Amino acid sequence: LSHVCPFGRYCINQEQLHWEKSIHIPRLLCPDGDKCKKLTQEDHLNSFTHPKIRDIRLRCKHADKCRDRRDSQHLSRYRHALTFEDSGVVCYCNLNQKIDFVQNQKDNIAHVTTYIEKNKWKSLPSGSIPEEIIDWIRTVQPVHRCSPAIFESIILHGHIMGREYMEHLKKPKFVANCVLEHSRIRRIKRLQIKTYAEHIRNYVTALITLNYEENNFLHFLSRAGIGIESLSNNNEPESSSATIQKEEAFLTRNVPPADMNAIREKAVEIAKASMKLFEDPAGIGYAPDRDLGTNKHVFSILGPHLGTYYGNVVIVFKREILHHPDANFSLQAATSYASGRTYKFRPWLGSVPISKNEQIELFHKSKLHASVPGYEDATALELIAMTSRYYEKKSMKIDLQKILKRWCDVDSHEVIEAHLPQLIPLDYIDHIYMTEEIFNSLNANTHKAMKAVFEHHFTIVKNKNEKEYNAFVIDELIKKFGQRDLHLISRPIQGIIMTIGSTNLIDHFVLPLTISQAFAQYQITHPRASPNITVYIYWQIMNGDMMLTLSNQQINPNKNQPDLKCLICYIAPKPASNDLYYHEQVSYLNSGHPSQHASFITDSKYAARSTAFYVGCNTDDLMTFCLEIERSTGKVTLSHAGPNSIYNHENIFCQFPKLNLDLTQLEFIHVSAGTRTIPIRNLIVRFEKQNDLHPTIDTKFKNITSISSTKPSFKRQVTKDNVETETLSSFATIDDQLKKPSDTLTLLKNVVIDPVKQGFSDAKAFFFVDYSATLKSCPDSIYCLIQFSDDGPDHNSNYSHPCRFADQCRQPEEHLTHEPHPVPDCQFGKGCKQLNDPIHRSKYHHPGWPYFLIPCYDQKRCPNKSNQHRIKYSHGERVFETKRTADTQDYDQQKPCRHGIRCRDIGDAQHCKMFSHPPVIQQRNDQRIRCRWGTRCHDQTSHHQAKYSHPEA
Repeated sequence: LSHVCPFGRYCINQEQLHWEKSIHIPRLLCPDGDKCKKLTQEDHLNSFTHPKIRDIRLRCKHADKCRDRRDSQHLSRYRHALTFEDSGVVCYCNLNQKIDFVQNQKDNIAHVTTYIEKNKWKSLPSGSIPEEIIDWIRTVQPVHRCSPAIFESIILHGHIMGREYMEHLKKPKFVANCVLEHSRIRRIKRLQIKTYAEHIRNYVTALITLNYEENNFLHFLSRAGIGIESLSNNNEPESSSATIQKEEAFLTRNVPPADMNAIREKAVEIAKASMKLFEDPAGIGYAPDRDLGTNKHVFSILGPHLGTYYGNVVIVFKREILHHPDANFSLQAATSYASGRTYKFRPWLGSVPISKNEQIELFHKSKLHASVPGYEDATALELIAMTSRYYEKKSMKIDLQKILKRWCDVDSHEVIEAHLPQLIPLDYIDHIYMTEEIFNSLNANTHKAMKAVFEHHFTIVKNKNEKEYNAFVIDELIKKFGQRDLHLISRPIQGIIMTIGSTNLIDHFVLPLTISQAFAQYQITHPRASPNITVYIYWQIMNGDMMLTLSNQQINPNKNQPDLKCLICYIAPKPASNDLYYHEQVSYLNSGHPSQHASFITDSKYAARSTAFYVGCNTDDLMTFCLEIERSTGKVTLSHAGPNSIYNHENIFCQFPKLNLDLTQLEFIHVSAGTRTIPIRNLIVRFEKQNDLHPTIDTKFKNITSISSTKPSFKRQVTKDNVETETLSSFATIDDQLKKPSDTLTLLKNVVIDPVKQGFSDAKAFFFVDYSATLKSCPDSIYCLIQFSDDGPDHNSNYSHPCRFADQCRQPEEHLTHEPHPVPDCQFGKGCKQLNDPIHRSKYHHPGWPYFLIPCYDQKRCPNKSNQHRIKYSHGERVFETKRTADTQDYDQQKPCRHGIRCRDIGDAQHCKMFSHPPVIQQRNDQRIRCRWGTRCHDQTSHHQAKYSHPEA
């Protein structure tokens, strides 16, 4: 069956069978060639062809845990599958429900521009904001500070939480959510099964309730005048104990002991920590916070944080958390609106409002969101104006360095305050700073957790007093945020970013940007745009099984909404990769209510559908989709965008009559998850097709259907075995490498151009870095015992070895050579009974099996005589030799030296009694340099013999 060649337009494999059965997709050449600055961007590498880089790179075995993912050289060779296994669900509370961020941007910009014109300030020198300031705003990260005691609580709970959230810690059911969202508990596989998840939740809730009762927490709440009705479901004092006993009886039969212990330990630990935190909540807790609504958020500074009064543990969040729908930020602290200080530093806001309600209203009308286009300009304009006024410049000619200088001179309440979601899992922390003194004061469990969760992501500052420590941290943060090159970011961030938990498509989370708000933003630069302009919604997800819904009203599952009109876009779960036969569930477009999803599937009623939506796609990475809505005609199209659009051209489209569904009335955008957790990234609304998200193939690439007329020495039989075979890399150590047939790949022939077969020499020079040519040939050749050992990586970085699959290899490794190995097919094919004979294997081709076996470390002394072992490993058989030398017998009886012919102790007689050293092997296809002295050469050193051949005249 056909498959996609990973080398694309520059494939140099001239085998006729390869060109008949492989699809060669001619991607566009990167216009920057070998000077490309985007070689760390996965989507760019997957969309364009670059010199010395395969179109479909090898898969890194470390996936998204790889430490070299910022190394452009490593990224140019390997792709990295994403798992998001540790991606925590951030609680969604619709905190920005009543905020119009687009209007806020307009008002903020109008306030500043009116003020500078009225006061005759010098305008921006070039008429636009300096790019360095815009880039800084696009990449700067939120920073949080806390005390050591609060940090220990954060580590124990597994979350950073806002003050309002802490008030709910009196409720066992609420605390149970914290336990179940802890990173250790999320790894319990039984939680993915709904029945077991319900039992575990009941068990955890009962454990917390019992702990509250035993620690007299009830008495504390009663004395404080706090209602305690939520602690227990009934009035029986032993109800929690009875529940624990009942649930334990069930769970111990179904949940592994280690997981049961983890559940008990975390439930008790978090219950105790919750009681302590409720009695002494974190944060300073200003009274106006509740009126302003900021008590529902986690406070941070968007940039360097100088507020030492919050504590000296500095937590840097990942940029992604700022793009969550519940996040927002203001140019100064929220409390400065209530105190009146902000009007002093930002006179363009006008005089101080008299009433508290007006102060609060102005705060909400000045908030911005990082997902809404244009936020960078509004933020930059105010930063420049505040800096200019601080230095009494009366000029907008301000650079980033001047902004940061003011930033470090003023109080932290006078810089950008970010209000983050009220419950943030630990995996959204990018880095932690603390003094050695603070680190030593933390308990052993916190040390253990830090090493497990934040290894390589925390800095312990030694030998500095408090002032020196804070100066060091601020300097580090300025460097961290000031040296960002947008081209070097592996996965650029824009729009909405959130991870939503499984809700079985019941809960639908609305985004903080409506269609009309997005259009109003677009009209700022395109005032003549028609209201019926086509809408493009782009987003990325992992794994599938999610729904994106557009509606004329905000969906409320608890209310009957007879006038609700919805456009439903459902993307099915990605197909299983280990199934023998390809099967894909239905992805569809439809109108109706999202709750009708099950009926649509059961009755097969859709406006448009597809069961080939993932064919040819890379489903190990974020998948980009585009929903195109032509409001003037009623046509809706769902398609792939990004790299997958090169390999899959499947469009799901339909046209809705206006009487059934008026697309111009759709305003609200909702997302929902099915039976799994769904990471959503870079969800944006646009009114122009984003060409950079629609890479194409090279339609001008010349088609040549003829195949090289050069015939191999032995003509291969095109059998079923040959067709189904995709020989893998020599370095893959699995025994049988036959590829199972995949019906999906044949469908790709409908969407690609026929392969070309020209300019192989030029292609090879363009596409391949011949790493093996720069390496020394290992004198032990295929018999090398080191290349597959623990010392293999170091050894293979200096020496090349023949590939076990020779010229039939389909996944070349850089340290392997692939010389032709012209041998006939074995008449018995993969059913051959001599697969355990290394000599026979080297003399005949067997579909799916390498020519050469892995050398067993025990060689002739190997006690394992099983057929399974002997098929995979060789034991001293010299397949390249025509005759044996006398010392070979000794070699068989002694333990082979791991260093082979390069051993430094080869002259030590005692060493040689214990270990054997193979002679220099002269292969039939000898690639060594011909010695000028021939047989008259007197240099018998191993190094010389390995490098030069000495043929007889």
